[in-house]
Amino acid sequence: MKDVALSHLLDIARCAAEAAGKHALANKHRRKETNETFAHDIKLVLDVECQTVAEAVIAAEFPNHNVLGEEGSRHEHISNYEWVIDPIDGSLNYSHGFPYWCASVAVRHHEKVVAGCVFAPEFGKYFTAHREGPAQLNGEPIRVADTRQLADSLIFSGLSKNLQSGNPAHFDLVQKLAVSTRKIRVNGAAALDLCHVAEGAGDGYVEPGIHLWDYAAAGLIAEQAGATLEVFPRSDLPETYGVLCTNEHLFNPLRAIYTRYF
Repeated sequence: MKDVALSHLLDIARCAAEAAGKHALANKHRRKETNETFAHDIKLVLDVECQTVAEAVIAAEFPNHNVLGEEGSRHEHISNYEWVIDPIDGSLNYSHGFPYWCASVAVRHHEKVVAGCVFAPEFGKYFTAHREGPAQLNGEPIRVADTRQLADSLIFSGLSKNLQSGNPAHFDLVQKLAVSTRKIRVNGAAALDLCHVAEGAGDGYVEPGIHLWDYAAAGLIAEQAGATLEVFPRSDLPETYGVLCTNEHLFNPLRAIYTRYF
């Protein structure tokens, strides 16, 4: 099977993310419709709908490609291509009317992410990249910040839905980040946080418990913007990963903090 051009894969990733994001935006009046609730998370009816919308865009162009999504996966074909979808990253934010959420679509070839788009509808921002080109925001190149000292940095982090009172390491990590940096921010949408690192609006992202669909597109975008990305599989939580993303100056000190706790 002939490989698909990266530019074409990126076009479809953008179209799929845009379709999912615009469906969510148009249906904000239904943001309280839930399928399931947890102590620290929520599953919305629109999560499922938006993934279906994104999948339809992809299937119309690539009917024999596979899908890995937060709201279900489809591996019906023998294919080297797999689309990774988070239809609403920041579902809890969305459900409360807080505009910090996005749609994320990436594509992997032989299990390597090669193109991706993160669309933040309420901000009108399209973050895009493929493996052989620059990261862009609305068609303009972006670059990570050049912050040299951790004490001067703004770092994004998160609080996993898998928090356990008997394991304080997550809170210890957040506390150490808080005292070692200028400020930390916990915004609730990993993909958007990583994209803000890519555009230089933050200096790094450290999170011990997210999934592939949370960082696949945004991680590539950050890397193509000059960031260093490292992923740490969590042996204690299936299909869960720690993610560290920052510029070359802050990578080693942030890595030392992360590995102290995880």
